[in-house]
Amino acid sequence: MTVEEFEEAPVVGDPALIRQLIMIVLDNAVKFTDGGGEVRVRVSLHQGVPTFGVQDTGIGIKPEDLSRVFQRFFRGETARSRTDGAGLGLSIARWIAREHGAEISLTSEPGHGTRVVVTFPRPAPGV
Repeated sequence: MTVEEFEEAPVVGDPALIRQLIMIVLDNAVKFTDGGGEVRVRVSLHQGVPTFGVQDTGIGIKPEDLSRVFQRFFRGETARSRTDGAGLGLSIARWIAREHGAEISLTSEPGHGTRVVVTFPRPAPGV
């Protein structure tokens, strides 16, 4: 795992839930990246907007599964064969993001990895 960028990026919200969201995204990246692969993390402010991103070189997600990865209990064929789990992680991550006014997006290419970006709302001045 490599931290490519880490700048202070204040976020308003429940620290335990935000930590859970981050851990879900990191856990998936590590779980679906084989030994010798890479997981890169970025925390930054882009024009005052707090952003958390994870890019991995893992197995990726099939295009036909991308629209379903945030559904509860959904596990793509490749995920089912690699790990245990109920298929709840990304649906919980999305719920946490929405509860905090954030957006979570995911792009992926099978065999080349996945990128997840969480964009939080700009904090009010003075926060």
